[in-house]
Amino acid sequence: MKRTKPVVACLLLSLLAACSSSQGTGSSTNDSVVVGGLLGNAFREEPITQNDADRALADLVKTETGGALTDTDRQAAATALYRALSAQTPGKTIAWENRSSGASGDVIAGPVYQVNNVVCRDYTHVVRVGEREDAVRGSACREEDGAWQPIV
Repeated sequence: MKRTKPVVACLLLSLLAACSSSQGTGSSTNDSVVVGGLLGNAFREEPITQNDADRALADLVKTETGGALTDTDRQAAATALYRALSAQTPGKTIAWENRSSGASGDVIAGPVYQVNNVVCRDYTHVVRVGEREDAVRGSACREEDGAWQPIV
């Protein structure tokens, strides 16, 4: 699998660049397509560690709303992302909420597709903190060991 990572990353980067588009989800929404190389095992099994959550949500925390997330918020958001990617049904909304901080969000994963026999999914992650809302779109691919590798 290590030899195929650069090939998969290049193919997915090409696909994402060709298919990228923006769509608003409400007031003050930033959409960005997450592209780049494959990360380490950010989504192996629950519970998700803080380090894994930070890596998985790297693009999200760059947004105004995402930057306001606490460590607990980021763990809840990363867990919801893992669950959405692992869900059998495309389009199923996985919600998360931290009542202590008031942060919440929704993750929706798209249909499964394959690139060089690697299972991948696109997703949209909407995060709300107070009156602010940001959306980040990205992709992740599943490793042979079941871990989801976000493309960032």
